[in-house]
Amino acid sequence: MKLPLYAPKEWWENREKAIKEDCNGCGSELDLSGKLVPNTIYGLDISKECCCPHDWMYKYGKTWLDKIFADVMFLYNMTAVILNAALDKSWYSKDSLLVVPRLLRGTKYFVAVVKAGDNSFADNGNKIVSDEKYISFKGEFR
Repeated sequence: MKLPLYAPKEWWENREKAIKEDCNGCGSELDLSGKLVPNTIYGLDISKECCCPHDWMYKYGKTWLDKIFADVMFLYNMTAVILNAALDKSWYSKDSLLVVPRLLRGTKYFVAVVKAGDNSFADNGNKIVSDEKYISFKGEFR
């Protein structure tokens, strides 16, 4: 059984449009070339399934808890994509052998957004971020 991916309901309803209009893949808008933060982790593409929902949640998040939630769901989705790539394959397949290095690299991506993502979250669309203690996203696993 594969691990499902998480995203807000609005993301799932408008996925293709959101990927085109609201997402820049992994990394910040300053890294449009993808050289600083690649869209892949040791050959496994995480852009559409992990980075784009994270970008979307940063754009539409309203509270600081939304930012924390977006970051945690980013880590969860990366873990799911990495483990799913190795699922049902032999232990010596490329995807199976790269599980641990990919998880370690994914953890670096997560730590980077936790530590350095506040400005990207707050400055996205010149919004005012609320200090209220709630998560505005209503999502689902698919």
